[in-house]
Amino acid sequence: MPIRFKALSYIYNKDMPYAHKALDDINLEIREGIVTAIIGETGSGKSTLVEHLNALLLPSEGSLEILDYNLIANQKQKFLKPLRKDVGLVFQFSEYQLFEETILKDVAFGPLNFGFPLEEALKRAAEALKMVDIPEELFSVSPLEISGGQKRRVAIAGIIACDPKIIVLDEPTAGLDPRGAKQIIDLFISLNRKLKKTIIIVSHDNEMVYNYCDETVVLSKGKIRYHGPTLELFADQEKLKEFNMLEPQIVTFRNLLIENGFKVSNEARTLDMLAKEIAGQIRK
Repeated sequence: MPIRFKALSYIYNKDMPYAHKALDDINLEIREGIVTAIIGETGSGKSTLVEHLNALLLPSEGSLEILDYNLIANQKQKFLKPLRKDVGLVFQFSEYQLFEETILKDVAFGPLNFGFPLEEALKRAAEALKMVDIPEELFSVSPLEISGGQKRRVAIAGIIACDPKIIVLDEPTAGLDPRGAKQIIDLFISLNRKLKKTIIIVSHDNEMVYNYCDETVVLSKGKIRYHGPTLELFADQEKLKEFNMLEPQIVTFRNLLIENGFKVSNEARTLDMLAKEIAGQIRK
């Protein structure tokens, strides 16, 4: 089932003199089982949009259909806890939310909160920690005693342990080195490809969006400016200029290859893929 925003608006400080409409008449359908990017300049409404997905924010106007839930403006919601289990939200700098005395207990907190027995919660926590490459010898260590990158992975494990159907990432690679950022993104792409999890990524990183995301939504001043295939967006120079977006370096390199007579498919999104495609042409 797709995620459907229907004429949804959100107003901060509604009915106050300093009210601000952060989202304005959003009509959007996000497909199930793919990786979708939400991009736009600072203040465009990206975080406000995704915080509706697990009901941290509720519509001021309009409605949102997500999984089997329907969030309607000015209606009391009775199913927020099961919705928040099904939609995991990984905040920017999520490692600041770690609080338990050990890593294992911290990751098990989510499953326990959603009603899993202690033994099952600890089992899920251990499996999730292994998925994010946290070694077993660290399970009994305090979250305060590990590195920043490890803290980020532990926080993500806390979401994975709850087995959500939809995972929402708000700037998941912020503050990480390139290697750590790639490991985090590769993990979520694996969850999408192998387990068919719906992944939604808020990001300013056009290179990452181009490399990994099937579709992209562009927000500006609380309105949808574009929604469609990622490759089509970054192939359209007029749209990039209109949205004041930088072309990913890999796209620039790809276009240079084409200008110099090489044949490159639209699917070649990485340097490795480009190298494979032109290697045979160079030999000829």
